[in-house]
Amino acid sequence: MAFLAVLALLLGAASSSFAAEEVRFVRASAGKAVVSLREDFARGGPPTAVWLHLHGAIATVEQQFARIGAPGVLVTLTLPGLSKVYADHFADERVFAELLRTVTDLVRAQAGGAGWEPGELTVSSFSAGFGGVRQLLRQPEAVERIATLVMADSIYCGYAGPIAERRVDSELMAGFTRYARLAAEGKRRMLVTHSAQVPEGYASTTETADFLIATLGGRRVTESGRWDDGLVTTGRFAQGRLEVVGFAGVEAKDHLQHLRSLGVFLARAKSAPAVFNHGDTEARRR
Repeated sequence: MAFLAVLALLLGAASSSFAAEEVRFVRASAGKAVVSLREDFARGGPPTAVWLHLHGAIATVEQQFARIGAPGVLVTLTLPGLSKVYADHFADERVFAELLRTVTDLVRAQAGGAGWEPGELTVSSFSAGFGGVRQLLRQPEAVERIATLVMADSIYCGYAGPIAERRVDSELMAGFTRYARLAAEGKRRMLVTHSAQVPEGYASTTETADFLIATLGGRRVTESGRWDDGLVTTGRFAQGRLEVVGFAGVEAKDHLQHLRSLGVFLARAKSAPAVFNHGDTEARRR
């Protein structure tokens, strides 16, 4: 995955171009993850929401979290390497449960021993972080716990059969497909974004997005619009509480913009109401 290898070198220098709300964070280690709490956490009362992000410079992720007002506890896991390191990290389902327990203990300690309990969980991923999300979506307890999933240019996949046939491997996509169905039925919230970059030897985020849409019997609507941070849309599909949005850009900087605009995506995922049957679907045609 040469394209992701190049991005790994750029992540440490990633920064955001917006003027975020001035929020200071206190950091604590939770194994290999980092927990970021607002500096005024104890005075402001215990937040309940937990936001787990996979892959990205911690300072950049904090900036994006601050952009939406830092409404809860941020947990960032950034590992050296590509998607396999995230897949290996979460291969044992006990790791996810232990991470949530550790976060709970840390937050309670910061709150002076108050009986804080983690509330709704949002999981977001950028680039290679999809390897960890794929593992989590294979674990029933994790799926039950994740209320919102945001994949920021982050669902890559191998091909089934010869690369020249470009058939996305349905087995590797199974967890994402199941979660997308839950979102389409209004039982979860899922936002998938993708750029137009084309990696060599494996399915791009555009191809995996098209796979999800096709699996649901849908068809995206061509759309040309401008979002915050200069993001230019190329197409969109929404059904229930699932939304897939394509953006222009084929270069590494365009891919990286999905991390630098994570706050835009988090805000949309959490604030947008349920939207039913946007785009053409088989259900509507019947």
